[in-house]
Amino acid sequence: MIINRILFGKHLEEGEEILYAVHKHWVDLVKPGLEVGFFGFVLPWVLYAAGFNAKLFFWVAVAWSAMAYVRFLGIALDWYADTWLVTNMSVITIQWNGMFNNLSSRVGYEDVEGASYEITGFWATIFRYGNMTLRVTSGSHFAMAHVANPKGAELSIAHYRERFVTERNIQDTNSLKTLLANLVAHQTRGEK
Repeated sequence: MIINRILFGKHLEEGEEILYAVHKHWVDLVKPGLEVGFFGFVLPWVLYAAGFNAKLFFWVAVAWSAMAYVRFLGIALDWYADTWLVTNMSVITIQWNGMFNNLSSRVGYEDVEGASYEITGFWATIFRYGNMTLRVTSGSHFAMAHVANPKGAELSIAHYRERFVTERNIQDTNSLKTLLANLVAHQTRGEK
């Protein structure tokens, strides 16, 4: 997806591809969306219609609504960019704290102990969102609140981790076979 390449491309190594992205649920956008909608769109246009219909106030309402729109785009971008990227090499946790302030951590699959989730509350059960934790062998962990489809995210992390470990074991086995074959060939040539 083009948006993922633009937003997250700087966090990826060469040859690394995003297999699954763990995002927060859209429910997190409801409260700020309602606030921006009321104070940025409804309020200025209701005041304009209620009698402040001077030409100057029209342009003030247009400018105010445009700023509210930009504010909501910033909120939506911040919501979308707080993510865990499950790639073919590792899990990358990204937390945006504004346009020019983000925190990124890379956790290799060999360091991932597992992921767990917790769904608590009526609305969380209905809309299928919950809190997730990514456990790391060092004893630390990464947490994300209000994850959309946490069960699917947990299963995806486990699946891609298992696939990575299996592929790594096959590569290690093949490398060991090649090394032993070369060692045996070298020894047999040396004895003649």
